Formats: sequence, C-alpha cells, structure tokens
Amino acid sequence: MDLRRKMLEMLDCTRVEELYELFGDRLIAVSIAAMNNSNVYIVAENDLHLFVRLFKSWDLHVCKVVCALPKDFQKVDDVEIVSPESLLSDDTPRKFFFLIEPDYTFGGNFFETRINEIPFAETQNNAFIVHTQERKNWVASLFKTSTDDKMFYFQSHKRELMDLFDSLADETSKRALFYYVESYVRNCIYRGAHALTRWKYFFGGKYERLYEHLDGEVWINCGANTGDTVFQYLSFDFKPKKIFAFEGDAEYFSRMLNNLSFLPTEKRALIEPINEMIDETTDFEKILRGDKCTLLNADIEGAELPFLHATKKIIRSDRPVIAICVYHRKEDLLTIPQFLQSICTDYIFYLRKYTPNVVNLKRTGELVFYAVPKERAVR
Repeated sequence: MDLRRKMLEMLDCTRVEELYELFGDRLIAVSIAAMNNSNVYIVAENDLHLFVRLFKSWDLHVCKVVCALPKDFQKVDDVEIVSPESLLSDDTPRKFFFLIEPDYTFGGNFFETRINEIPFAETQNNAFIVHTQERKNWVASLFKTSTDDKMFYFQSHKRELMDLFDSLADETSKRALFYYVESYVRNCIYRGAHALTRWKYFFGGKYERLYEHLDGEVWINCGANTGDTVFQYLSFDFKPKKIFAFEGDAEYFSRMLNNLSFLPTEKRALIEPINEMIDETTDFEKILRGDKCTLLNADIEGAELPFLHATKKIIRSDRPVIAICVYHRKEDLLTIPQFLQSICTDYIFYLRKYTPNVVNLKRTGELVFYAVPKERAVR
C-alpha cells in the first residue's frame, strides 16, 4: 500500500494502542471494571477521544464522559458528554469512575467534595481505588497522559494534513509526517526513523544536506539556550560571518555567556548574544546592520509562529533557509507550514525527525520543518 493511502486510512482510524504499562492499582482498577461489567465514566477535560478509545481497547463499556468545561461537541465517538452535576440524578447501576485528571479545577473539586451525593456512592481515602461499601460504584484515579488533544485535532484536519503531505519534497519527509501523526491518532510510540539530534537544523540525517551551506552565513538562532546549537554549528567547521544568538531567559542567557567564553577568540568574535524575546517590535535592520540573513531557526516552546510573523519582512527580503520546530503545540504542524508556504515563493519544503529528549516516552519531540529557497537547493 502506498504511503499516501496509508496516511488517509490512518487519519480515519479509531484503533489506539496502549502507551504505558498498566500495573499495580491501575491494573487492578481496570480488571475490577471488567469483572463487574461496570458502566465506565471517564472524568477528564482533555484528550477525550484518546481515553474513550483506550478504555474501549481494554474491552470496558464506556458509558459517559464527564466534563466540567463546555465542549464544541456533545459526543466522543458514540459516548455522551455530561456535566458533573448531572451525576446527582444519574441512577445508572454499577458505575466505575476513572478520574484522569483528579486535580482539574471544577471536576476535581466535585469529586473531592460531592461524590458522596451520587446515589449509592461512598468514597474512601485511597491513593488509586476508592469504592463503595456495597461495591456498587467505584472510583479510580489514573495519572494524566495529556497529548494536548492532538488525536482529535489531527483527525479533524484531515484535508490540511494531506495538503501538507503533498507539499513535502521527499519520501523521508512524508514518512516523518505519517509516523508523527500516527503516534497521536493511534496513541503509540513514534515508529519512524530518527536522525541524531546533533544534525538538527543543519543536516537531514548524518551529513544529509537539505540545503547548500554558505561561507559567510548570517544566522539568526532563536532559542539559543545555553549556546548548545552554536557549539553544534561550529563543530561542523562551517565558516559563518555572524551568529545572532537570541535567548530570552536570563538564566540560560547567563549560562550561554559563560559557555561562549570557552571558544577560541576568533570564533567567539563571530557570535552576538542577545538577551531578548523576539516580537513584532524587534528591529532586525538595526540588529543585522546591513547584513542579509541567510539562516533562520527557532525552538522556542510554542512561540515559533509569532517568531515567524516577527521575521516575515526579512524572510521575504533576504530569503534565508528556515528550520523551525513544529511539535510544541498541536496547531504548529499545520499553521507554521501554511504560513511559510504563503510567504515563501520558490521554496522547497522538508520535514525531519530527530531523537527526542530521554523523558519523552512517545518519542515525538524534535520535529523540524525546513523551508529552503530553490537557489540554496542541493544540486
């Protein structure tokens, strides 16, 4: 089956996979719900489709989803969404409440203070399982595994995702997109290939050139952190004219200044560290002082799209190579490419996946979108 067809089928998929091992009290809770043929109530605010499908995959009867905050939809697949207050008059037998987010503002307080008002419900103070004395209703608390509702978002934007798929320049990019979206739609580990993060921004994989590197590159590096990407760049023996290293956080900026002192004098002279958050008021003409920006990148925890709006003028005039992270917010995977494709004429677009932070269990971090002007394309 060709990848495009697989992408279309995956976006229609309602099958999810277990991401985290169920063990201890959580496994006991799910097992009790199954043994008692319970009517499962999922108490959550986010990732509703994920949890409904996950609980169904455990062969549980998901009866209702309990949300304190209003939603744009009344059902999750075929499961009704109800308010916490409605439970006071709900006489459904054999309830089993799974609290996905027991600390969320209103729903959490409701279950802490008013659950005894639910017919036949009587709670005990136990870390995971709380049940009635008659064992007619149960309550279990599960840790939140929020994915920012990416499952629902991606499946609700099928056409836009397929437009992005078709705009990407090579099979590696299309596969990165497929496996990234699949990890949320099916709630599974990212199953595609990773390139080493050391190649991020400068190579697609081990020395795979997505664009021609220039001598005399003028690089705006946004989210310079402690200077790690600057050191990474210099380790490849590139010969830049200037590196503008923006870091808005004062502590990281201070650490970067200290780290830059380790560089040889001639390399340190190439770098201008700037402790500033880029926004629409940033004066790039003053910063660049007549130089033309040739390389632009950002990894700034979800602020990448505002950064691109702030740099729109120099993108249009200077036509830099652009490397932007698109994994922090669910919208980024669509809105960032859409914005760049709207202002970047005669550009080529790639997507590359790099090894994520060790604590990222889904392995979905470090997804980078590249916009390469045709005159910088690898020949």
